[in-house]
Amino acid sequence: MPTPAEARARVAGLFDTLAPVYDQGPVPWFTPMGARLVELIQPTAGEHVLDIGAGRGAVTFPLCEAVGPTGRVTAVDLSPAMVSHLTADAAQRGVTNLEIRQGTAGPNQLGASSYDLVTASMVLFFDPTPEATLADWAELLRPGGRIGLTTFGGQDAAWRAAELLLVAYAPDIPDPRTNASRPPFTTIETMTSLLSGCGLVDVESHDEPLEIVLPDVRAWRQWSMSLGLRQFWDVVPAAEQDDLLARIGEVLEADRGPDGQLHLTQQVRYTTGRAV
Repeated sequence: MPTPAEARARVAGLFDTLAPVYDQGPVPWFTPMGARLVELIQPTAGEHVLDIGAGRGAVTFPLCEAVGPTGRVTAVDLSPAMVSHLTADAAQRGVTNLEIRQGTAGPNQLGASSYDLVTASMVLFFDPTPEATLADWAELLRPGGRIGLTTFGGQDAAWRAAELLLVAYAPDIPDPRTNASRPPFTTIETMTSLLSGCGLVDVESHDEPLEIVLPDVRAWRQWSMSLGLRQFWDVVPAAEQDDLLARIGEVLEADRGPDGQLHLTQQVRYTTGRAV
C-alpha cells in the first residue's frame, strides 16, 4: 500500500504525462463541468478564490472572469507540467488576476481562513485521504465562504461497459472511475455527509447529465488517451489493442443515435457547501 505522499506523486506523474493534451481536444468535457460549477457557486467581483487541481483551467479561467480585476484567483495543481501549461495558457489569454502554484493545498501551505471560495473539479477522489483533505480545504474558507466540488455520478450502460473492458487489463490501478464509485463518493447522500462532516452547512448535492458526441470507437480511444484512462491503454499489450478496440466498439454501438454518432452520457455530481 503506497503512502499518501507516494500516491500523490503517482497522480502528479500521470498528469505530467497528460498535460499537453489534457482537455484540449474537440470534445467538450472538463470545460462545461467547470463552467457549470462556477455558475452554481456564484463567485462575485472582488472575491479571493482558490481552485485546487486546476489542470488546464476549466474552472480557473471562468473564476478569473467572474471575480474581475478587483478579485484574485489562486490555482494549485500537483503536476509541474500542468502548472507550466496553465501558466502559458494564462499568459496567452492575458489573465492578470491569477496566481499559479504547484503542490498541495491546505492551511499550512496557503493559510487558514484565506479564501471566500474554494473549488475542486474532478479532484478529490484522487486523494488517498479524502476526508482529511476536505477538512483541510474547509479550513481555508473565511467565515461564510463557499466550497464547490464536482465528482462522477453514473454513466450510461454502454459507456460503462466499454470502460470496464479497458480497466480489466489493470484492475489494481487506482483510476477515478473506481475511486468515485467507493465511499465517500458513492451517492449524493454520501457526498452531502462528507461535507457536513467537515462542519460545512447549507450543503447541496445533485447530478446533471453531460453528453459527449463522437463519430466512432477510434475517436473514443483518441479522446480517452487525453484522460486518466490513458494509463490503462498504456498497459494493454500492443498485439491485443485492435481486438480490445473492436470489442469496445461493439459495446458502444448501443449509444449510436439516428444521426450516426455515438452519444455517451455521464452524470456529473455537483456538491456545494458553506463555512459557518
